[in-house]
Amino acid sequence: MYECQSKPKVYINFNSPDGNIYSVLTSAANAIKRYSIYDGNRYIAEMKERVLRADDYGKALDIIREYVDIICDTEKNS
Repeated sequence: MYECQSKPKVYINFNSPDGNIYSVLTSAANAIKRYSIYDGNRYIAEMKERVLRADDYGKALDIIREYVDIICDTEKNS
């Protein structure tokens, strides 16, 4: 039997500068590094490439959500 590994969690306040797609992307990449995911650098590079090719903000967030769980954090201060 294989263990299922959950995705790293990223807390983002979308009403602050943290909601900028580049900030979200950086937070996601840092979370993947902290989570010590096997082959994490490859996943980060793949995620960044896909996000930068995305047509809009919503599609970019959907791509990031494939790699990490984004949790809306309205209490977080920038």
